[in-house]
Amino acid sequence: MHSRAIPDADEVVVGELDNPLALARAVSGTNAVLHLAAVTHSRAPRLYYLVNVEGTRLLAEAARQEGVARFVHVSSRAISPEGGVYSRSKLAAEEAVKLAGLEYVIVRLPELYGLGGAEGVDDIRARAAAGRTIFVVGRGAQEVCPVHVDDVIGPLARALDAREAAGKTYTLAGECFSVRRLAERCSAAADKGGRVIGVPEAIVVGLSHAARLLPLPLYPDQLDRLTAPKPPVSPNARADLGFSPRSFEDALTAS
Repeated sequence: MHSRAIPDADEVVVGELDNPLALARAVSGTNAVLHLAAVTHSRAPRLYYLVNVEGTRLLAEAARQEGVARFVHVSSRAISPEGGVYSRSKLAAEEAVKLAGLEYVIVRLPELYGLGGAEGVDDIRARAAAGRTIFVVGRGAQEVCPVHVDDVIGPLARALDAREAAGKTYTLAGECFSVRRLAERCSAAADKGGRVIGVPEAIVVGLSHAARLLPLPLYPDQLDRLTAPKPPVSPNARADLGFSPRSFEDALTAS
């Protein structure tokens, strides 16, 4: 659900995830639903649950009532209970989908890049390209398994009707390495002289607590999300969904 028009869309239904009537209009006459809407960063824990959990439950219920054949729920690889409020809300949203009484597929996405955003892997790549300092938490040993956004579009589309995917949960992930290694590879590829500097974890923890009240450039649960354990890539993701991500090295060379 978007509050603004989508270029080249055949039809747009304006509404919110807490509006059952708008949800019913959105899914009426459709064969499948691809649900990507979520709150990813918030200083208010309640908002994660209102949108990610309750919004998902309402959309799934609307899909069930309208006879939608399949509900594809886009989740996150950061679904550990140890990953903070966002991670717990995504885990609860998955449970809501499983209990909705309709055919579902759950696809957990890893760290995405190629979106042109100002956070995560895209931020690291942009800093490297500009020769700016890249900051990592502590020694930067946290693991990431990034995937280019273009490499998940096909698998998500296939999840809408792949017979073998019904009732399954897939975790997608690319090549895994530490955040520091990621930053170093981006910096070396850009060759602009940017440095990688570690910020003591204790300082980041303190800033995370302060971020509950102050508009700091990070959110309270970001560190928990980064450091929490995450599931490996699903071995059947390639056969069932055609998931075959490019290597991060290829992406750096292409850019």
